[in-house]
Amino acid sequence: MRKARTVDYCADLLGPNLKFHHGKVNSKLPGSATEVKWHQDFPFQPMTNDDIITCLLFLDDVTLENGPLEVIPGSHKGPLYSHWHDGVFTGAVDSNIIAEQKSKIVSCTGKAGSVCLMHASLLHGSAPNLSNHARTLYITTYYAEDAIELSPNHLPSRFTHELVRGVTTGKVRCSPYEMPLPAMPTGTSFFAQQEGAG
Repeated sequence: MRKARTVDYCADLLGPNLKFHHGKVNSKLPGSATEVKWHQDFPFQPMTNDDIITCLLFLDDVTLENGPLEVIPGSHKGPLYSHWHDGVFTGAVDSNIIAEQKSKIVSCTGKAGSVCLMHASLLHGSAPNLSNHARTLYITTYYAEDAIELSPNHLPSRFTHELVRGVTTGKVRCSPYEMPLPAMPTGTSFFAQQEGAG
């Protein structure tokens, strides 16, 4: 979380001053029906700017069959989509948005030890694990030191907001954007998708 090469990569992309946002282990067991619907992370964790990167370290081989991350490259440069539907924070974007970009979808596969870095506004999701092999990821999110949270952290820990690179500047930087604030999940998982599925 402090000394991984992924922190260096994030510093190369975001600048020298970085803080830790949250970390978790995400595992899809063989035959798991868990599907993560298409979404962007930023609407779950709005901050004053969007210099936020999530790092996914593959602890298992990730194949097309065991529920890989799927992304729409370049979508982080596009709009922030609503994750609210009929007054409920579903944690997912409208399926029509994805249907219009279906030809652009890329599956992120690789051997154990591979890493995928993902901007907080990237459209992504994942399919169920249809294989006989687990698909486990160690996920950490880092952000620019001059970003300030605008809603409660859904996965807080004693390491949240720890400076992992650089110095504390005492400054805040703001990006121009507008979006609804997320709903706070009732459980410890970020999967508001299940809560909002109704």
